[in-house]
Amino acid sequence: MSTSHLSKALIGGLAATLVLAGCGRSDTQGGGGATGAPISDSPAKGEINVWAMGTEGERLPELAARFRKANPDAKVKVTAIPWQDYAKKVETAIASQDTPDATLVGSADLTNFAATGGLEQVPAGLVDTSSFYRGAAQSTSYDGGTYGVPWYVDTRVLFYRKDLAQAAGVSAPKTWKEYGPFLKALQKQGAKWGLALPTGVAASWQGVLPFMWQAGARLMNDNSTRFTFDTPQALAGLEFYQSFFTSKTSTRNGAVSLGEIEPQFVAGSTAALISGPWETALLKGAGGADFVKDKVGVATLPKGATSNASFIGGGHWTVFKKAKNRDGAWKFIRWLSEPDVQQDWHELSGDLPAVRAAWNEGKLRSDPTLAVFRSQLQTALPGPTVTTWRQISAVLDAEIEKVAKGVSSPKAALERIQAKASAIGTGQPR
Repeated sequence: MSTSHLSKALIGGLAATLVLAGCGRSDTQGGGGATGAPISDSPAKGEINVWAMGTEGERLPELAARFRKANPDAKVKVTAIPWQDYAKKVETAIASQDTPDATLVGSADLTNFAATGGLEQVPAGLVDTSSFYRGAAQSTSYDGGTYGVPWYVDTRVLFYRKDLAQAAGVSAPKTWKEYGPFLKALQKQGAKWGLALPTGVAASWQGVLPFMWQAGARLMNDNSTRFTFDTPQALAGLEFYQSFFTSKTSTRNGAVSLGEIEPQFVAGSTAALISGPWETALLKGAGGADFVKDKVGVATLPKGATSNASFIGGGHWTVFKKAKNRDGAWKFIRWLSEPDVQQDWHELSGDLPAVRAAWNEGKLRSDPTLAVFRSQLQTALPGPTVTTWRQISAVLDAEIEKVAKGVSSPKAALERIQAKASAIGTGQPR
């Protein structure tokens, strides 16, 4: 994976902080009202101005050239924007009402952009929502409306030293019950630590909430009006997270920067980690292609009481309310959602398709590592789609650190999380 993918992993969830600080909820915000006017099946026309970030912005023109063959009277103009700059740029464009037609957004940021009132709801019938991975589709919704179309996805799986596992005579764990013994077996082969876990740095919640989901926790009530961290299921998940430290399977001082854990994994001092599709490139950089081929195993996360859910991220396409060519923009986005186009984009960029049918051909179907991600995507979930999630997740990160360091019990941490989340609220008018 490229540097762009690494940037998305770090920046995608943080960008919305700028939006919240800059403009908050506007008086013209969109809610769960009517969807946009329908889009016809006729060819697109005119110039379609789109913003895309990182590698997507650099390579999208190659894909757009194919769109023009099918739509000769249309031209897609792509403006490439660095991921670290995009949130402020989108915020400014919405505030000034001087926008392009469409933009790519990080899935974790869509809610906050939608709350400004600057995005149009997806037209009814534009795409089949059921064609996307469920977690990706969930992250396009806000306050009863749908504001984005999933384009690519990422999720986290288990990377482990398969040479150590083979020497120990163990296979990748499939359940929580097998997790600890598996990691202990790898430690007996010389690894100081079994599993690297986040211990309070920014976005630690992305690595910890899956334990709660796997135990059956739901973070909000049915109509998303109240946070529900005070449940036995959430407690079971956080207690399981804590158990890795109390059993000395994981260090209480987890990695704090990108690229820090890979040398330890290559050296064998840490035997496993949980990461996304960009991890293969990082491990190749740290240990070489032969190391990855011979010594790295990849598996879906072990199942808890109800599931093996992981976190899902990625990118969505959105159209601005002030788009000059909304018809052309939505037609381009619809075209980008076709399975064969998604396959082509994977070949160009390495991005994982959000459309499930795109995985039925070629390398996406045959590659064993991609098969693991495909399986994990079936159960992957996003964080809550509310405008206050950045504030809530900061509380989570702080309490996660206390649990990891052993200065707070999971029960006390969840009580504080629930109290602060209730005080902050969901940001949605009810």
